[in-house]
Amino acid sequence: MDRLKAALLETDKDSGKVVKDRVEVVGLSIASCLNRAAEYLNHDLSNLDYEILERGRKSFFKSEPYRIQVSLLPEENRYSDLEDFSLKLGVGTRLLDEDLEQYATPKHLDGSAMVRHYRRGVFLTVKAPLGDGKPISLDEVLVKIQHTGITNFDESKVRQVTTEKGGEAIKIGNYVPRPEADSSVKIEVTPDEMKAYMKVTAPRPGGRHLEAIDVVTALKAHGVVFGFKEDDIHNALLEDRYMQEILAAEGQAVQHGKDAVIDYKVKIKKEINLEEDAKGRIDFKQMNLVENVVVGQVLAERIPPQPGKPGRTLTNRIVPARDGKDVQLTQGKGTILSDDGSRLIAEINGQVVYSHNRISVEPVYRVVGDVGPKTGNIMFLGSVVIGGNVLDNYEVKAAGNVEVGGSVQKARIEAEGDIIVRSGVQGSTIESTGGSLFAKFIQNAEISVATDIVAGEGILHTHAEAGNNIHCNGRRAQIVGGNIRATREVRARMIGSQAYTATEIHVGTDPRLLSQSEELNTMISEAAEKLTRTEKTLATLQARQKADPDGFDDAQLETLEKTEKTVEKLRRKKGNYEEELQKLEEHMSAIGAEGKVHAEKELFPGVVVTIRDASQNISDQYNAVTLSYDNKYVKIDKLEKAEDPSKRTSRRR
Repeated sequence: MDRLKAALLETDKDSGKVVKDRVEVVGLSIASCLNRAAEYLNHDLSNLDYEILERGRKSFFKSEPYRIQVSLLPEENRYSDLEDFSLKLGVGTRLLDEDLEQYATPKHLDGSAMVRHYRRGVFLTVKAPLGDGKPISLDEVLVKIQHTGITNFDESKVRQVTTEKGGEAIKIGNYVPRPEADSSVKIEVTPDEMKAYMKVTAPRPGGRHLEAIDVVTALKAHGVVFGFKEDDIHNALLEDRYMQEILAAEGQAVQHGKDAVIDYKVKIKKEINLEEDAKGRIDFKQMNLVENVVVGQVLAERIPPQPGKPGRTLTNRIVPARDGKDVQLTQGKGTILSDDGSRLIAEINGQVVYSHNRISVEPVYRVVGDVGPKTGNIMFLGSVVIGGNVLDNYEVKAAGNVEVGGSVQKARIEAEGDIIVRSGVQGSTIESTGGSLFAKFIQNAEISVATDIVAGEGILHTHAEAGNNIHCNGRRAQIVGGNIRATREVRARMIGSQAYTATEIHVGTDPRLLSQSEELNTMISEAAEKLTRTEKTLATLQARQKADPDGFDDAQLETLEKTEKTVEKLRRKKGNYEEELQKLEEHMSAIGAEGKVHAEKELFPGVVVTIRDASQNISDQYNAVTLSYDNKYVKIDKLEKAEDPSKRTSRRR
């Protein structure tokens, strides 16, 4: 107690004397007092805190000055305003200036002391410094106790707490009532009864500090029975956040249920979607306007509505919540709706069509005009019907049929079904893996189809391959130039020309089967070559074993066994290839017997006809003839009549 008395006497001797980091200043205004204190303490105004000891007054006859006590803000609070500012800007607790970052999470912090006067007694908390921070001294602790107006305390306990710096609140004295100096709290409840704010006044010297239970009691007195934020209240009281509106209680907000939504798994709007390749180039023909789907693909999924969660006010009044509105999936053509109505699935391959809030899958994709810049390339998992032409350098790929109302220019068409061109094919590349090609005429093209090629006015200077027949059935239809290959027959009004244009006709051999035969022969050769090398290795190992049985170690024996297994495997593989080739050749021989060439009107010189393994260079002009295979020769006979034309054209209908 003697040391405290000495400190009090020293303070009374000179009110202007600096006690560590504090000074009392007299002036005509608070601003002038703070400016003088900042100059005296050699600190910026933002680092100062103050307490009014005597409030100044101004009157006509007399003015009384202000008397305030100015102190330095603790290091941990010095940049709190800047932190609040950064939070408002949405940058969290990170300070705006990287040079000030250290103050948000200080590495070095001086020790501190906090004195609280409760009904339970007087409590002292002393915190140890951080890093290179300076520990708080006993004198500084006693001054803090002095400022609270506490005189009845255990100095030895204060000394012990200051020395230990445990950071816990330790009782150092008993409660001395001074109701007129106690801290007080004002409660305000919002009109909707969802929030309650507290505003706490600072205790005067000797007055009692509030505890969280005091605030809770005040809240209850205002009808609050739910939503107490006791931790926030406790922290605010410890931080001396006086005369600030602090959220002390909050109701449970009502949560209306989310409405049901349809999650579309496919694009329902046609939008141009250009893609870059690996080199950053964009192909403007690949516009991806068609949304293809396959059987069983999920088109849309219904996410059910969510029930609402009722709210609860501070006075425990229940606020009803609205449940989410439901919405139903609507089934369109070519789709299947799951039993529970939650998923829409494609029933067929095709394109997605969205109309009137309904998804359908159409097996046919229709283009009103040309396939060109407006449509881009087309790729569709169904049939494609084009009203106009297919312009140069564009592509059409379909899993079904392709029908073109106009012509096909220097473009590419691929289909799994039939390809029908109402006008001509000129300079095009056309491939059908499962159907035929029907066109008015074909010129300077590359054609490969699985079944038939039918051209009304002729085939000119074209490389054409058909798995079945090639027919030019118009009155003046002719085949001139190029390379024509068909498995069964080639028929035209005229083959070749009076100018002796070089024209090659191949029948009796399926080009695809011939390709398989060539591939099998290559595989047989490779297997035979590998078998020969392995058999030599096996023979060498067997000779070594026979010549020196004792010197033939385990490693060599293991190699011998592996080589024997490899030889057996290669022999079996080679035998399988040869068996497959034999079956293929038998099949080719059977269909080759049907290979024929029919020139219904004229066959001109310059034409080379190959049937199976026999070739005939036509050197004379023939009228109405049929060429067939006869014992490795091409035989020329009278014209064989064609089958019923309705059967040939039924595919087109």
